[in-house]
Amino acid sequence: MSRYLYYHVLYVGMINIMLFVPSLLIRERFHGAISGMLIAMVIGSFLSLCTMACFEKMPGLGFPELCDRHLPKWLAQSLILFDGIVLWLPAGVIVIYSYSETVRMFFYPDMNRYLNLLLMTGAAIWACSRSTRSVQFIHEVMMLLSAPLLILFILKAVFNEHLNWDAIRYVIGYVNQPPSFTTIAAATFVFSGYLSLTITNRLHPEGFRFRYRWVVPLFGVFFLAITFCVPIGFHGTVGVQDYVFLWSMTADSIITDYGFINRVLFVFLLLFTGLSLLFIMNTWHTTIMLIRYSLHRATAVEEDPVPAINVWLAVAIGGISFAFMRFTSLEQSQIISKMWLILRFGVEFIFLGLLMYFVHKQKKPETASTMLHNSDN
Repeated sequence: MSRYLYYHVLYVGMINIMLFVPSLLIRERFHGAISGMLIAMVIGSFLSLCTMACFEKMPGLGFPELCDRHLPKWLAQSLILFDGIVLWLPAGVIVIYSYSETVRMFFYPDMNRYLNLLLMTGAAIWACSRSTRSVQFIHEVMMLLSAPLLILFILKAVFNEHLNWDAIRYVIGYVNQPPSFTTIAAATFVFSGYLSLTITNRLHPEGFRFRYRWVVPLFGVFFLAITFCVPIGFHGTVGVQDYVFLWSMTADSIITDYGFINRVLFVFLLLFTGLSLLFIMNTWHTTIMLIRYSLHRATAVEEDPVPAINVWLAVAIGGISFAFMRFTSLEQSQIISKMWLILRFGVEFIFLGLLMYFVHKQKKPETASTMLHNSDN
């Protein structure tokens, strides 16, 4: 079961491109981006490993159930709804907007912008309305299909003869510059795949243990370095700031000689079609399950047929995506993404603090029962 968490960590580490994380870091490349990334590596590793350790002690329970057990009802309800509507829902909306606009700009700029969004939203609505276990199975299949393309793309980028390592070393030389709070908040996002345990911890049986947990910080450090350094190596220390779709232009700078694949841009956009839908599916599914728990304490991980409320909530979220596109420009989307990244960073600390409190509360009854048993003997 551990592997499912690592799938989440893997695709979240890559989807940072659609949340404009590389662009935010590139803007600060001479003003603390390097030191901010180093700090983020420590903070992200700490948050992910500690959160995993807490959930490991409470198998079979999602975040909503834990809130319900150990917090006043009004506070638990507020936290669950805040988590679903303010943290999880906007993440999927931002990504589906960013990706649909990216594809439209590069493939068919004259096409109606809402048509491409409709195709993406339709697929996302179907996927996110499935049961939690089905969503996990979809993750596994999609990651196994995407892995070969991902490996191909990374190898072609890192070992490309046109990658200027001198430009990368020059930017790294600014490591002594102090970072901004925004830089640290943005850089820690690549470690945030562990937050999927909010709901998926329900799938873990009693006695469950995470194996190879060191993979989580390793993935985070790797993808943070790749997403920041590779564009600088291709576009230079100054020219890299001129692109809005930074990684799409980077992918278009790479050419392969593998059969019918010539421009890596097509591989890149194909790969991120799957990754974007995975991210949207997970964020919206988590939103649906959090809202359902707040309404009628739904915790089932297997549901056949799919409850109608799942579909209706998914359709409502899809409608929010269309409203977001209608009233938001690309520049405004970048600002909203920046605000969301900062909000998520703060919430992760609160999330860990609550989990540590829940673990402490759960230990107290166990300790009391053990002492009572010993006294009886």
